[in-house]
Amino acid sequence: MSIIDKSNEEMIGRAELNDIEAILAITNTDVDEVEHIVKNNADTLFTWDYSLARPHLRKLYEKAKTGQWNGTTDLDWSIGVDIEKTIAEDAALIGNGMEREMYADTKIGIWGDKEWLEFGIEGRRWQLSQFLHGEQGALICTSKIVETVPWYDAKLYASTQVVDEARHVEVFARYLDEKLGGGYQVNTHLRLLLDDIVNDSRWDMTYLGMQIMVEGLALAA
Repeated sequence: MSIIDKSNEEMIGRAELNDIEAILAITNTDVDEVEHIVKNNADTLFTWDYSLARPHLRKLYEKAKTGQWNGTTDLDWSIGVDIEKTIAEDAALIGNGMEREMYADTKIGIWGDKEWLEFGIEGRRWQLSQFLHGEQGALICTSKIVETVPWYDAKLYASTQVVDEARHVEVFARYLDEKLGGGYQVNTHLRLLLDDIVNDSRWDMTYLGMQIMVEGLALAA
């Protein structure tokens, strides 16, 4: 794999990686955007070699064919979600991480229990919305891997990941819509990361970008 030698300025538009003011200055330019176009610089690769060259991938492919789940019928969508109770219980269990005294001299210093509960609810909706957008990124990236990976067995296995990511998108979208009253736009920095991953021409960078960077963000959330 070739090493691309670019400066921070060329890659991210600023010289200092940890310039907090520059990072926070990046905002969504269109909060009502419903479609987003990203340049895909990868070639679609056919292979005429259908031999079993990677048995471990074929084994995973076979397991995926028999282990599918259905987000519509395997989950009980009739169960109600008391989001206010959930937020209150979570805050009591692990603490909300917000010492109100820290904000005594700010606009939120006058918040009471009602406002902090609303903040917790909207924070949860925002967080799950980013999970949803990230799952769509995984859906798109796995479909790109099917097109670009050079091995037959890898294409088959990647196709099962496409279906799996589709279910994740389906469930998060439905949960946000039916149980939480809707979601939020994609976070600008997550969108930029997804753009870079899709934009890269190398199939292994697409894979690593999703499995290490985006999944790493999800684990830390």
